[in-house]
Formats: sequence, structure tokens, C-alpha cells
Amino acid sequence: MKVICGICKREFEYPVEQMHHRHRDIELDLVPPNFWDIKDYLPEFEIKISNEGKVILPKFRETSGLKAGNTPLIQYLPNVFLKDESVNPTGSFKDRGMDSIMNEILMHGKNKVSVVSCGSGAIAIINYAKEYGIKSLAFIHEGISKASLRLISNADEVFYSSTFIKSYEDFMKYSLEHKSDVFCGFLNTNISYMLGLRSMSYEIVADLRYAPDTVFIPCGSGMDILAQNLAFREMYNAGVISKIPKIGVVEIAGGNPIAQGFEKGVNDYLYVIDEPVESKTILSNDTCFNYKKIFDMVSRNEAFFVSVSDDEIDDFVLTHPDFLRKYDYTSLSVMAAVKKYGRHDDDETIVAVITCKNRMEV
Repeated sequence: MKVICGICKREFEYPVEQMHHRHRDIELDLVPPNFWDIKDYLPEFEIKISNEGKVILPKFRETSGLKAGNTPLIQYLPNVFLKDESVNPTGSFKDRGMDSIMNEILMHGKNKVSVVSCGSGAIAIINYAKEYGIKSLAFIHEGISKASLRLISNADEVFYSSTFIKSYEDFMKYSLEHKSDVFCGFLNTNISYMLGLRSMSYEIVADLRYAPDTVFIPCGSGMDILAQNLAFREMYNAGVISKIPKIGVVEIAGGNPIAQGFEKGVNDYLYVIDEPVESKTILSNDTCFNYKKIFDMVSRNEAFFVSVSDDEIDDFVLTHPDFLRKYDYTSLSVMAAVKKYGRHDDDETIVAVITCKNRMEV
């Protein structure tokens, strides 16, 4: 497999440690945006759908006992389906990319992985790293939720920072200073991780036996959105589906940098907003390291934005309290988005991706 830097157009043979090819002029607090593209695939990343509608997943050199994927597609309304990613081994869609990223770590000959996260990303890496005999180093901020902290404390080492932004700075500094034995597990730009995530869209098509019109996904790092768009384009180009579904990019109103930047026409690798709104979700951000990639998706008319508020999520929870008992609050942003979208016509098929279970109940 070859990967290409979108800025300098250099090509690299996989595996390449992406963090060691830098363009410092566009980094934000040492953190790079996603400027990577894929030229071709290795066989272990190829996903197929059989004639019987079965999803054929790639075979990795090493696998763990934590089997992600094959999550249920639940009919919610006549034309609205829920893709329940909460049933994955560690409770989130991020498990789908873990076998591929762990294999990349082994290919580099590393025995440690660093990760910065306020929740499901770190939890997934920590659990899968243990399965592969890799030590995990978690960088977190002091405001992390107790439920996430309880699970992230299973890491081999935990580093605390005063703020969310400082945790990213500390993570990047440590990863660059210890690159001889530590793999930088920055999920926001890792190509192996993205290629693992995209199995979800193959399952959606296999279960429905056709392509949905719209798929709603909550946008944190944005990597899941890129992965599913890639999967749909692959299936369209292969003749498996007759259209590329549009992805509803769900952000929090006031903490929606991609929507705000797109509205202003800022076609750059990053767009930063001042003082993003506080939210009970983890979606409110000042920027997104996949900003340009999603900007390009919307420009191709393969995605659109739906920004929801905590009040709109609360309105949904008020009438559907059973959802909050099962799914985390951030996940329910997609349900508020579906309600706000309002196009529940019988001729439009909608899929809402529920990304994480309610860890307070764990």
C-alpha cells in the first residue's frame, strides 16, 4: 500500500509512521491535521460483500479475541434504522479499527502505544493493546468523566494534564521524544485505523441489500465520517450500490467548526473557532483535524451538516428515556439530528449510527 502526503505529494510505502512526516506550519499545538491520502490497498484491508450478502472482512497477520463488527441494524421507524455500535467489545465503533492499528504497531516493531482521548478511543486502544501484548500510555485531562477514567485507568501508564488542549500537547511531545519504542496512536489521522472503521458501511449495505439515502454520524475527530464515505464510494465504484449515500455530519451548535468554516468558505486544513459552547456531549470543539477532508465531502454533495444543541438532545431524551439508559449522551445527538432533519418520507431510507453505550451503567 502507498500513502501520499496531500501537501508535498511525496509517496510513502506502508507502513509509514505518519507523525514523523511533518508540516509544522499547519500544525496546531504540535498536532497535525489529516493531509494523508491512499494510493492503493494491501489485501488485508480489502472488504467485500458476498453474493449472499455476507460481509467478508480482511485477514490480519495477528488478531485478538476482541471481535468487532457484525453489529445489529435495528428498524426504528418504517424508513429509519439504527446501527447499534454500542455492542462492540469495548462499547464503541472505534473497536473496528483496532486490529488494523495494532498490526501496524507490530509491523513497526514497537512495544508501546500512546493515545490521547477523553473516552472511547483510549478505552479501545488500551483493551486491544493488552490483547496484543503492547503497553498502553494514556494522556488525559483532569476534567475527564469518572466513567471514562475508571476504564482508562487500565492503561499501563496514565499521564494527567490540566486541560484538554494541554493533554494533546503533552501527548505529542512525549510521542515525538520517545519514537524509538512508542507508536503514536493519534487516531484522527491514522490510515490503518480508518480502513478498519469502514467495515460498518459494508454491513449496512449487506443488511439492507441496498444503499440508504442518508447516514447520520456524530462528528468528533471526523475519522469515522471519512471512513464510511470511502466505503460507500468503493461500493459505488465496484457496482455494488447504485448511489453514494449522503452523510449527515452531526455537530453541536456553537461548537461546530466544520459547519462554520464551510459556511465562510474556508477551504484549508484547519478552521478554529473561538470559545466553543460548553456541552454535555464530547462533540463541542474549536477545530477538527479532518476539517478539509469533510469540507471536500460536502463540496462533492456527499455530506451535509446538522448542528444540534443540548436542549434538542434533552428533548429527545425526555420522550425516549430508555435510549439514555443504553446509549451515551453524545450518541443521542444523532437521534436529535434525525428528528431535526425531519424527512421521514417513505421513499428515503435513513440510518442513524449509535456510536457508544452508556458507560455510567457499566
